[in-house]
Amino acid sequence: MFREQIRKHYDHLSRSYRLVADFILSDYRTAAFMTAAALADAVDVDTTTVVRFAQRLGYPGYPELIEDIQQQVKLELSQGYVAAETEDTYQARVQRFVSQDRNNLEKALAHNSLDALETMFDLLRAAPRIIVLGESYSAPLAESFAQMLHDAGLPASYVSGDVYERARALVHLVKKDVVIGLTPLEGPSGVARTLAFARSEGAVTLACTPSLSSQAARAAEHLLYAPGEVAGGLPSLTGLYSILMAVTQTLAVAQMETPNKRTEEINRILQKLS
Repeated sequence: MFREQIRKHYDHLSRSYRLVADFILSDYRTAAFMTAAALADAVDVDTTTVVRFAQRLGYPGYPELIEDIQQQVKLELSQGYVAAETEDTYQARVQRFVSQDRNNLEKALAHNSLDALETMFDLLRAAPRIIVLGESYSAPLAESFAQMLHDAGLPASYVSGDVYERARALVHLVKKDVVIGLTPLEGPSGVARTLAFARSEGAVTLACTPSLSSQAARAAEHLLYAPGEVAGGLPSLTGLYSILMAVTQTLAVAQMETPNKRTEEINRILQKLS
């Protein structure tokens, strides 16, 4: 798919190619019906740059890139009707919120580059300790995430929001320890302060947040971006939950032997207890 190809090559693209890539990622539904010349005008580059960009991604030419984008648009259109903004029934509201979260998931896929994800997986698999913390609505997600990492065979543990408990967990941090903070908050937060401290102590820090500009995002060395833009008054955690599930599933597959052994042992004990 075009998004995967763009993420794969993005870090090695020239400035002109990145202008084309950014436009397609942010508004691919419009790009799907644009000629090479129209897209070039939209981002202020030469038409030949757009054609060569498609070839740089591995397509024979621009028509093949557009065909790939159009297939994605057709797939989305077939996935269901979204109620118009003028409709104010409960069903219409639910449809709009689901649609907004679907867009958030697409943004998450587009913004978290392949290189960044591979680096994160390498750091997690090499960590002597993985400390996970969360706050506000994301606290239950943080606890579940830590448990799933542990079940996947990684040395992960959840730390509550109690300041004393966090202080105890951060004693004797070493260079490869990974501290992961989940927060939906934009401004000051305990997660942001904890990440900043852990980073100053030399640990690897990772923020999981729906905001690129939040204090937690700025405090951490690495960022797992999970957009949560909605029109309602409460933050959406759909993107955050989905991307954390994808991370744990990926790690579980990579370390399949450990979960399998754990499942076998659980089944053996269940037979004894039944």
